[in-house]
Amino acid sequence: MSYKNMTIKEAVERIGRNDMYLPAIQRKFVWHHSQIEDLFDSIMRDYPIGTFLFWCLTGKKANDYTFYKFLQEYHERRPYNDLAPRPITRDQVIGVLDGQQRLSSMYIALQGTYAYKKRYGRWDNDDSFPPRQLYLNAFADPAGSADEDGGGRFKFLTDDESREADERHLWFPVKTTLLWPDYADIDRYCDELLGSNDLPDSAKTALRERRVAVRQNIGILHQRLVRDERISYFEVTDPDLDSILDIFVRVNSGGTVLSKSDLLFSTIIAHWQSGRQEIEEFIKSINKEGDGFRFNTDFVMRTCLVLTDCPVLFKVKGFNPENISIIQASWDQIKTAIRSAVRLLVEWGFSGETLTSQNAIIPIAYHLAKNGSTSDSSKTAMRRYLIHSLLKGIYGGQGDRVLSAMRDTLRQKTAAGYVLQNNAFSFENICEAKLSGGKRLKMDQADLDEILEYRKGSYSFMVLSMLYPWLKFEQETFHQDHIHPDSGFSDARLQRQGIPEAEWAKWRELKDALPNLQLMLGRENSSKNKTPFVDWLHGCDQSGQPNVPDVDDFKRRNCIPGEAKLDFPSFAEFFEARRQLLRERIEGVLL
Repeated sequence: MSYKNMTIKEAVERIGRNDMYLPAIQRKFVWHHSQIEDLFDSIMRDYPIGTFLFWCLTGKKANDYTFYKFLQEYHERRPYNDLAPRPITRDQVIGVLDGQQRLSSMYIALQGTYAYKKRYGRWDNDDSFPPRQLYLNAFADPAGSADEDGGGRFKFLTDDESREADERHLWFPVKTTLLWPDYADIDRYCDELLGSNDLPDSAKTALRERRVAVRQNIGILHQRLVRDERISYFEVTDPDLDSILDIFVRVNSGGTVLSKSDLLFSTIIAHWQSGRQEIEEFIKSINKEGDGFRFNTDFVMRTCLVLTDCPVLFKVKGFNPENISIIQASWDQIKTAIRSAVRLLVEWGFSGETLTSQNAIIPIAYHLAKNGSTSDSSKTAMRRYLIHSLLKGIYGGQGDRVLSAMRDTLRQKTAAGYVLQNNAFSFENICEAKLSGGKRLKMDQADLDEILEYRKGSYSFMVLSMLYPWLKFEQETFHQDHIHPDSGFSDARLQRQGIPEAEWAKWRELKDALPNLQLMLGRENSSKNKTPFVDWLHGCDQSGQPNVPDVDDFKRRNCIPGEAKLDFPSFAEFFEARRQLLRERIEGVLL
């Protein structure tokens, strides 16, 4: 290997000319925008940014492998690289073995955009992901890393945000430095700003006062990106993929073996040319099911291991072509089983927001992959297993061992291979799995006490969903509703209702707890809104129809104690009465 250097500008230009690609063994780009901002702050400060490892191949040899292009327009909802054009006709190409995240960050910052979700924006709304470019606050202290507001001097901003200059902020587009020659004419840039009608007077005054700082900031940035050889790299020229894979594993593990799923993914896509695209397209499709999920390659790789009866805990040397060929040959079956399991999640009302462990559905996928029963009783048992496993948190830590134990409980070995012990899914049987660390799937009274303390969120939803087995989650949207509305617990309303001030904090704590929650159709919840519960229960909608046609049936279905007073001043008594009723119902369902 030989040691060389190049400027950041040269590296970016090579990527733009398609001289540099990402080998398929690389994982997708995962850096948060704040990490990129910090990287450029480190570059500005002349801090070390690590060495890089490049794989140099002739164009002819490069066509034997799969490469991907660097991301230019990053989108948080679609963080996928495009395949490099085939065939590669260049005399030589460079594959990045170490430094992908850093180089990708530089390329996005200097040639593209970074689109991440706005705070409170909806995941399914395109407007929630405005494209942003990287800017330097030219008014920042050249010797510091933060501006006067405590924020970093580099920020990804929308076009509108970048124009919000004032006496503390003057946003300079970082990519502009690459358009300048070896010498940056910063004075001309400042003069153009001062003559611009777009710059507020307060910013112009600050520019006149801080012109020296502006020159220093932009000048240092230009020096670091255009003239300093900040990219220090080693080159390897070995054309053998297995040797390269070994190097990749070593340099990306920092002396420690990478996670099993990451290694398997790297190995699969290195030996299975279309593997990465197949897997990423599949992940995109299952993440669109229902209200959306957040499955990733880690989940798919771990599922591949379990469903093909391969050891879940692998060593690097175990990633041989035979195991990879098994996964590739079983890929259609694996996809079908995972998709079927995900659709069961949708049927049970789960989404990416409420599925707290993706590992928990892998035993269900295994049952389906082995042609296990999908009768109503089997689905009820699978759902019961899923909710128990999530509430008990059995996959937190040593998840691979738990999966192995679960699989061993489901399967038996025959001369023809592994088959299910029972065609029907049995909750009682899977509870017999021998889990490490003292974990257990079954619940006891102590678990029940903890459940009754759940506050509104993923876990309270799971418990409530078990109490409403008749709901068609795949057809309607259901909300977790405060029985006594949240709006009734403000200081003013508590005071008007005559609640002693000493009780206010306790009441507000109780309002979000399980005994004050129920599941309602989204449209019903919207109509109920801020209406006091007793008024809504006995009231009518805008058309004059009763909100609740059968009050007694509503109380039964929603575990509302028949003898409890439902007016707001009686909330504390109602809470305790419903807590006891819920305890009895939950005990019958979960214990």
